[in-house]
Amino acid sequence: MKETLRHIGTLIRKDLGLHFRSKETLALIFVFSLLVVLIFAFAFGPVFPEKAERGKLTASVLWAAFIFAGIITLNRSLTLERTSGALHGIRLTGVDASNFYLAKVISNLIFLSLLEVVITPIALQFLDLLNLVTVGVLLKLMGVLSIGTLGFCAVGVLLAGMSTSASGGESLLSVILLPLVLPIIMGGAKCTVSLLVNGTVASGMWLNLLVGYSLIFLAAAYLLADAVIEE
Repeated sequence: MKETLRHIGTLIRKDLGLHFRSKETLALIFVFSLLVVLIFAFAFGPVFPEKAERGKLTASVLWAAFIFAGIITLNRSLTLERTSGALHGIRLTGVDASNFYLAKVISNLIFLSLLEVVITPIALQFLDLLNLVTVGVLLKLMGVLSIGTLGFCAVGVLLAGMSTSASGGESLLSVILLPLVLPIIMGGAKCTVSLLVNGTVASGMWLNLLVGYSLIFLAAAYLLADAVIEE
């Protein structure tokens, strides 16, 4: 167990180092997410509809921005491992494929969560909701986004490992990933709307859907990681 945790920790530090050293990728992901927010904000502004409609709009903007930014992040993360031969070198060191998968999921989760921490207040400000959201609601919102991001990364890392070995990997990843994570997007968006409008998750069904699918995807992908990574 100690050796496993050491391997995972080393891989996470390596992945985060690569994420933050790649200034072009950082700029691309941040600017892309910000552009999604600004396009919707200026399309519907400067006079916004009532709070309920603003909540729905903001939830849509946040999840659209983070899902597509996540696709870029996942694809770049796995492409680098494949093209440079790093994946083969890591496997030669004796690192288990499942540990490699978990490290990828955690590192991408941390990176995207940091992006969400930066973009979410900006989106709330531009869509005229920041002054209506308490600190408690904002923390709950970040929790919902983190759970959805975990489920997204759980299945996304596995599919990115498959798609990056084919030509047109980024387009292929979008095609095969989005239908699978639709339950996560639905549950996350509904919970986000409820939090922004009512300050609480009104229906447990959507939260259960979000948490359930995220955990199922994580468990299933962990069991399949060995076959995909070896391929």
